[in-house]
Amino acid sequence: MKLSKKIGLILVSGIILVHSLQASNLKCLSQNNTTMVPFRVIGEDLGAKVSFEQASQTITLSYRDTNIELKVGSKKATVNGEEKNLQVAPQVVDGVTYVPIRFVAEALGAEVNYKNSILAINLEGNEREWKLETIATGINTSSATNESGFINTSKTLLGKNVTMLTINMNDPKVKVKIATAGNKVTRVAAIKDMANGAKASINGTYFAAYNGDVPLPDGTLVSNGRVLHITDIGATIGFTSDNKVLIDFVTTRVQGYINGEEAWTSYRVNRHTADSSATVIYTPEYEGNITLPSGWAAVVCVDGKVAKMVTQTRTVPNNGFILTMTEKRSQKFNVGDSVEYRVNYLPKNTSSKDWNNVIYALSAGPSLMIDGKITGNPSDENFTEAKILTQVARRSFIGTTKDNQLIIGTVSASISELKNIVKEMELVSAMCLDGGASSGLYYNGSYLYSPGRNVNNCINFYYS
Repeated sequence: MKLSKKIGLILVSGIILVHSLQASNLKCLSQNNTTMVPFRVIGEDLGAKVSFEQASQTITLSYRDTNIELKVGSKKATVNGEEKNLQVAPQVVDGVTYVPIRFVAEALGAEVNYKNSILAINLEGNEREWKLETIATGINTSSATNESGFINTSKTLLGKNVTMLTINMNDPKVKVKIATAGNKVTRVAAIKDMANGAKASINGTYFAAYNGDVPLPDGTLVSNGRVLHITDIGATIGFTSDNKVLIDFVTTRVQGYINGEEAWTSYRVNRHTADSSATVIYTPEYEGNITLPSGWAAVVCVDGKVAKMVTQTRTVPNNGFILTMTEKRSQKFNVGDSVEYRVNYLPKNTSSKDWNNVIYALSAGPSLMIDGKITGNPSDENFTEAKILTQVARRSFIGTTKDNQLIIGTVSASISELKNIVKEMELVSAMCLDGGASSGLYYNGSYLYSPGRNVNNCINFYYS
């Protein structure tokens, strides 16, 4: 075996010198004199078995009796259970996971040789060579800058592997939008399909995901100034037209007008309530029939005016909205009246003036940090489930730094652990988004973390 390896290396060297084989192009990272290549190359080209466990960010490579485990962001690896130290930790760039090729190849029993930009590996006579194309040099072990405005980062913080993006909200080319599946509040879709040309996307607020219910959102959703749903649970993130990011505990309400005069209010949008004092707004984003309980009426508004008053099932007109309420309360409306409404935000810690400039908003939670201070117990924000209060689970989160950098990411942690993680990241304000199987982070055309199900809504980030 030893002799064949030497012969193999001579052959490989000869191949490099005379170029008798065509070398494939291979993108790589170069850092601290270490060449990093996509880990799947080992499996596809050398015949090793490879796998990637998304939740723990663990890379496994196996060949014959050798088993190697590495983790994204960690300089510790194991070879057949024996711990080894790495000069450079595996990392993710543009959705591709890179590993130190010499360490991995030699641990599998292969010989490695370089000649200028050609990498040659011989694993028991299976010879391969690649022409290396370095896409990043001298990268910090925790981050890789891929395009102005966005940084793709994977790092280990407090023992947790965090997959995340940093987005420069000071860059005027960065734009934010909140998207819903099929532009409706009643559907679900893959995050990658809702991304719709976005540079990056992360899942948004909670929604009805079980028991065959219509998958309506549970959190506040405001898109391009249009309120699609309202709730008072958790924390709310808002984006202004000039990319200012606000995170706070916010009460969101709607002020309604008849013929220019304040005449009604609403705390319910696109979701029925049995509260007889409520006015429910249904927008074209609500798909399907609106069934009216006995004693209720629908005020159908088209192009900003009352078109009709009905007491039977209706669908929302594309160029209008419907208000539902008790028949008695509907008597203040008359056919032909001008009707409009505006969103009002009542924040606890931040400026109402700033929130009045918000055009996209989403609430979820629980909060993690507000104005530089770790927040209290999730139960204080009306969360009751153990998977949120105490358990370790997959979490998506979003937060801001003092210089208006936005961090979006995902990690497996308890809420208390995540609060300490965002503190370690020096975030000023941060909050959870929906988690579990909904957690998904999409960047540059592929998933950095794949969700386990379709979701109702997401936050998209564009660069143009």
